[in-house]
Amino acid sequence: MPCIRIRPDARLVAGSRGSRNQTLVLMLLASLLLTGCVVRIAYGQLEWLTRWSVESYLDLSNSQEHLVREIIGRNLAWHRATELPQYAAYLRELRAGVAAPVSAEFIAQQYATTLVIWDRTLQQIAPDIARLLMTLDDEQVSEFFDEIEERNAELAEEYSGQAPEIRRKKQDRSIIRAFRWFVGPLSPAQEVVVKAHTAGMHDLTEQWLQRRKAWQSAFRELLEARSGNAAFERQLTELLLDPNQFDSAEYRRLVAANREIAFAMSADVLSSLSPKQRKHLDERLSGLARDFDELAMAPAR
Repeated sequence: MPCIRIRPDARLVAGSRGSRNQTLVLMLLASLLLTGCVVRIAYGQLEWLTRWSVESYLDLSNSQEHLVREIIGRNLAWHRATELPQYAAYLRELRAGVAAPVSAEFIAQQYATTLVIWDRTLQQIAPDIARLLMTLDDEQVSEFFDEIEERNAELAEEYSGQAPEIRRKKQDRSIIRAFRWFVGPLSPAQEVVVKAHTAGMHDLTEQWLQRRKAWQSAFRELLEARSGNAAFERQLTELLLDPNQFDSAEYRRLVAANREIAFAMSADVLSSLSPKQRKHLDERLSGLARDFDELAMAPAR
């Protein structure tokens, strides 16, 4: 089973949590499943991958590296023992739910569940994030945001630097690949359904890039004033859990409209599955649930 990455292009289907670094793909909980990688392999490498991700932004001291290892190890142990059994149970419920014709309301409920799961994880790790950030010196903070600006420039080139029709085509391909991983190849008629729905979505590329920078600006302001701030952990947690606070009313309206289109698209495709595709989906969900069960019971390495 290959490892694939499911990335929404230009945030045409950006959810209301889009300014978080991990955007929820509004189909079959792809965001929960380690971006579509083989679960056992990816989870086994998660500690190393997380450390690599942190160190790609920060040049850590020896004591900070030790702290990062301790934080990651402890939180992975919590995640394995607490979250993975719930993932397995939820996937089995989802498996039962998609056995019948699927409604947009059903997809909306699954999306809401992913937000609850994501927020629960954020609430768990936020104190440790605050703890690590409090150890940074001013030079590290400056370097951290220099790296973020480089990433912003790359995103602007990748998304805003392309014509809208190119972004739309890339988005369609990304969505079709996501469906393919769960249900197998889509029929030509099903691909037409996907493209008919995405044609009605608002291209929010520029707004998404702007709100990303607004969130980062607030994060930098909080981080630069961290010394002596007794409320730092609480304020950081609020910023992580409510990144939408910087959105305009018009942006929220457009995001909500895109989200409704994505829910309807997912419901239409899932309701049109052939027997072969339904079998593929059933085996995929049951296999993932089984993997989560086994990972939860396996001893931590």
